[in-house]
Amino acid sequence: MDALKKELEEELKLSTEDLRSHAWYHGQLQREAAEQLLGRDGEFLVRDSSTSAGDYVLTCMWKNQPMHFKIIRITLRPKQGYTRELFQFENDQFDNIPALIRFHVGGRRPISHSTGAVIFQPITRTLPLRIISERQAARSSSAHLMRSQSKRRSLSSSQKDTLQVNTNNLLRSGSQPANLETVGRPFLQSAQSDSNLRTGVPQSCQSQDSDPAPVSPVFRTGSEPVLSPAASCATPAGQSALGVSPLCGSDGQLHSRAPPKPLRISIIFSPTQTDPESDPADVYGELVPQVPITMLPKGHAARLRAQEQKWKSRARLTDTSFGFLEAQRVEEERVEEERRSGSELQQEERDWCFERPQTETSSCFRLDEFRSLLLPDNNRPLDQSVLPKVKELLTQTDARTTALHMLSVNCQVARVTGVTAEQKRIMGVETGLELVTLPHGGQLRQDLLERHHALALGIAVDLLGCTGTVGQRATVLHRIIQLAQELRNTTHDLYGFSAVMKALEMPQVVRLEMTWRALRRNHTDSAVTFEKSLKPFMKALNEGDDSVVSGPLSLPHLLPLLRLMEGEDAVETTDRGCLLLYNLLQSARNATLHARDCTLHAHSLLSAGWEPVPELLEVFQTEFALRLFWGQTGAKAERKERFAKFDRILELLSYKLEADGESAV
Repeated sequence: MDALKKELEEELKLSTEDLRSHAWYHGQLQREAAEQLLGRDGEFLVRDSSTSAGDYVLTCMWKNQPMHFKIIRITLRPKQGYTRELFQFENDQFDNIPALIRFHVGGRRPISHSTGAVIFQPITRTLPLRIISERQAARSSSAHLMRSQSKRRSLSSSQKDTLQVNTNNLLRSGSQPANLETVGRPFLQSAQSDSNLRTGVPQSCQSQDSDPAPVSPVFRTGSEPVLSPAASCATPAGQSALGVSPLCGSDGQLHSRAPPKPLRISIIFSPTQTDPESDPADVYGELVPQVPITMLPKGHAARLRAQEQKWKSRARLTDTSFGFLEAQRVEEERVEEERRSGSELQQEERDWCFERPQTETSSCFRLDEFRSLLLPDNNRPLDQSVLPKVKELLTQTDARTTALHMLSVNCQVARVTGVTAEQKRIMGVETGLELVTLPHGGQLRQDLLERHHALALGIAVDLLGCTGTVGQRATVLHRIIQLAQELRNTTHDLYGFSAVMKALEMPQVVRLEMTWRALRRNHTDSAVTFEKSLKPFMKALNEGDDSVVSGPLSLPHLLPLLRLMEGEDAVETTDRGCLLLYNLLQSARNATLHARDCTLHAHSLLSAGWEPVPELLEVFQTEFALRLFWGQTGAKAERKERFAKFDRILELLSYKLEADGESAV
């Protein structure tokens, strides 16, 4: 068992983009076994498709019914040897299946509009994928053996019935009529159809309400009349016979219908045959892929082709077999594409034009336009009439609500939510998470660095400005650690989380030994959480290790990328500089790829019955922090100068609370 556990742990340690690293992926688990693992609505797992190699199936429980959805795989047109694949259910497309699952779990988005199925509780595997595959293979071979034995028993019974047929075979020729009412007549064989039809055993005609019998593949030839109306109740073809009576010349047959015309479709376009041993119940829930308006190709003709492709893919992806028609249709489309005139191409190019993004040169923080509910006009730095109001607001609000207020402002500044069409046009991208990785995103990077440090200073002032007892300061420290936990675990705001952790690791805060001792004594759980969980998590984020992050994010950890892009972090000075640089860039790439996921997740958190408090929202605005810390005139000074002066103020506050050499009583 230890070896299996170790093998499972090695699989789960793989890259998050690797499907095997996720415990909800069960490999070659069969349909019946997957359904047995589901117990309540919302539970789900992902497994390999048993009927289509290389495809994957989502198995979930909804309305007390197991459902199976085949994940749609879209292969984009290869360009210069590079092929890209996208995965989707109906609407949104993703580069890999883990991102697709995170999107639907985090945002509680339905898998299909027709069923409304929602997934949120994964069923985790407890065995390595190798063991699951071996067990499923053993069960499949056992079931195949039982089916083979059953078929042999059925064949023996049918052969016994066949032996009872009258063997009085007569060779007929010319136009001799056939008396079909003779009981015990042997099987007939037609040289034209090369098919056997058993007519010796009388069979009752089906009622008019029942389905009609299938048409026999043996057809009338010559001028032989149909002597008995009982021929319309003939047994379906496909039954084997021992004795045969060859028909020659113009022998008659059982049906007066003319033989069907041969197919005009080439045999290479024959429809896909269904595996006779496959489970007929192995069908999937129907998914109707939608084409988002923003992703439609430019030009009216291209949009029409995209909509047509949607319905074609619907038939193909719901296991409907149109093999020969599809092949012919693809060939026709290729010819049609080659015949497109140059005028149509020019018209499509005129419908769409590239607009060069603009480079912003001014900050998004508008001090001149800022109107405060708490700050008076022309306020001084650290106005003593405002600080008590701010501390009271933070004290009376629970950590979860505070984290949501911080997330709301962070998402607006980072341009994750509330991005207008004009901002998108200027940026050239959809969100700020993409803009910060581009050359013309320098101003946004500077603004995010400014805000990050302002948040850290605000947390430090909240603690260092507490002039009460050591126990009161420990309570404030406990509340700050709770805020960090909510930012990480509830709102998934790693940008705000890193700002709080930066404040807790400032030298002016770390040196407060009496306060930290009181925290360990009065709030032991918070102290242990900070040392054993939050600090290692923060260290991994700073090194670009995304494996510590689980679940969807509303804001990723942007600080290392911002400092790297602005030249404030010299990674080459460390021994692991090259590896660290690679990890940070890879982390930034992942954040960009999942920018839409972040937007949707943040929107779902901020719209789930949350009522913002205007005063508390203002406390977390960057303009408020600039004016509170440096006054209305000092807030416009150069950033480095402002930060240097405020660091000295924090040192004075820290030494005022605990001078060197003091110890707890």
